[in-house]
Amino acid sequence: MSRPKNNLQGVPATLSERVQSSRALGSDPSFVLHGGGNTSAKGTVQDMHGHDVDVIWVKGSGWDLATIEAPGLPALDLNGLRALQTLDDMSDEDMVREVRRCMLDPTGPTPSIETLLHAFLPHRFIDHSHADAILAVSNRVEGEAICRELYGDRVIYLPWIMPGFPLAKAVADAYDAHPDAIGAVLHKHGLFTWGDTADEALNLHRELVGLAADHYGEQRATVLAGTARPTVAACDVLPALRGAMGSEPRLVMTVRDDPWILAALDHQDLASIMCTMPLTPDHSIRTKGLPMVLQPGDDVEETLARYREDYATYYRDGCAAKGERIALDANPRVVLVPGLGLVTCGTTVKAAGVVGDIAEHTLLTKIASAHLGAYEALTPLELFDMEYWPLEQAKLAGKTPRELEGQVAVITGGGGAIGEGVAKVLKDAGAEIALLDIDTALVEAAAARLGDGVLGVTADVTNEASMAEAMEVICRRFGGLDILVPNAGIAHVASLDELDVDDLRRAIEVNQVGVFVTMQAGARIMKDQGLGGSIVLVSSKNVLAPGADFGAYSSSKAGGHQLGRIAALEYAADDIHVNMVTPDAIFACGDNPSGLWQEVGPSRAASKGLEPDALQEHYRQRNLLESTISAEDVGRAVLFFAARRTPTTGAVLPVDGGVAGAFPR
Repeated sequence: MSRPKNNLQGVPATLSERVQSSRALGSDPSFVLHGGGNTSAKGTVQDMHGHDVDVIWVKGSGWDLATIEAPGLPALDLNGLRALQTLDDMSDEDMVREVRRCMLDPTGPTPSIETLLHAFLPHRFIDHSHADAILAVSNRVEGEAICRELYGDRVIYLPWIMPGFPLAKAVADAYDAHPDAIGAVLHKHGLFTWGDTADEALNLHRELVGLAADHYGEQRATVLAGTARPTVAACDVLPALRGAMGSEPRLVMTVRDDPWILAALDHQDLASIMCTMPLTPDHSIRTKGLPMVLQPGDDVEETLARYREDYATYYRDGCAAKGERIALDANPRVVLVPGLGLVTCGTTVKAAGVVGDIAEHTLLTKIASAHLGAYEALTPLELFDMEYWPLEQAKLAGKTPRELEGQVAVITGGGGAIGEGVAKVLKDAGAEIALLDIDTALVEAAAARLGDGVLGVTADVTNEASMAEAMEVICRRFGGLDILVPNAGIAHVASLDELDVDDLRRAIEVNQVGVFVTMQAGARIMKDQGLGGSIVLVSSKNVLAPGADFGAYSSSKAGGHQLGRIAALEYAADDIHVNMVTPDAIFACGDNPSGLWQEVGPSRAASKGLEPDALQEHYRQRNLLESTISAEDVGRAVLFFAARRTPTTGAVLPVDGGVAGAFPR
């Protein structure tokens, strides 16, 4: 049997074609967002006996079309699936079981909920999206009339039907009645197109979406031309909002404040346009059904309480009509704040970003298409079916949350070795990370090495205005902070007789005043949140056991250390724990050398009669455990306090391998 050329090594040619066109479809966010949409292809493979088997490859749950690989399109027995079409009805549980039974590789990803729809249609290639433009024109009281004006009889039109077996049967029956149709517009859902080749299905998809986009394109362009600017500070709103939402789950918040977004949020009919059900019910799994609008001057707690009451009513009514379900939290995932921006929430900054992408497209589509007539969304009960649908909830069922998930950690001196080591450990524990450093190049390099959304901010810990600006950046990115690690420090080597007073003043300014300014700025946000917090000061072994020629460093670090002890006394009433770690001899974090030891190492080595490269070994042999102390060791000590594993404040934890003279006492 001759086979078409294969473009992906080791992959059947039809599947290769499917992968490449799926990526093309998924690469356009106006068509597909974050795991939305699905695609399929039909072909043949050979079993272990060399017999041809008819299969369908369907996008697996959890895969993103933009980056999909062949394993993301599991193969299923096509004839086995089509045999199910003869049934009159099928429960969701039976459908999932039968679909998995037909998988050629039972260890593969769970096929799309819409697998049967793809299987029941005869076409080799099928594309499905939730394209903004399709939803803009179809989700109207006169939506079908608008679509018929655009497409005539070229497509099938169906009202909202819950995905699964009923939808698959309805689409197949509609196609049997209209075999010349090139696709289907599903009201409040999206678009399907099909063809004998992947390119045919994709090109038809683009054509139909393009016609819809032209229908409201001028108004869309007008919206995107907005020029508004922020007028509200994130620090003045988000910590209080984040605190009011509580800690079960604890959410991080991101702000989108593009000029068009701010202009759209000033729309006089914002609430009536935006406080409507989602463009497509799939979005509700991420965004909930409705956003919350927080106008300037609104009481945060009162506005949130009203939102929660409305959600509780929606939940009770849903359970009364559909049966009891386990309640999800009642906090919004999208908050519209005129003057500030589009605020989105998630348990991680990545999750908040996904919500943000969906919410941004929703805002643009609803505002730009408002002139097309009355918006027609799902009813609350229809949305409840989707939001509390076990098959959809299973998509988001992940691993057990990591210890610090949902918490935001801010680390000063973040470009240095200790700062990066602490960040690495806290990040691995699930925290969102903001690194602050006066050296832009260093902090950006450290943030890049850590990756995954780590924020690098240039800030001067000795300058109150600079730290206030840094906290505003942090609040716009994360909504607040939970863990503060004052770590920035400098060293200077000189005997007291040779110490210049300006060098002493500079050490005090960074090592003591910097701690004060950092704690004051961070504690202000923690108090506004009302969720407590952890401050873990990176102090020094030299506080407890100072060294000769290290007077500027030892005394200034002792001053910062004492401020930490006082903070423990004063902040306890706000449930802010303040503790200190006292490391010694941290020379690097991976390829990031310690700036402190680069500066003072040669003189310290000379004072001890050592070569510079022998200094680290000297310090290793000096401690009781003969240990080389790493930056990650410091991070693990910080984690102990940051995670609040014990009810402890005002404590000192040495990270020095055991230096007898530095035992806390």
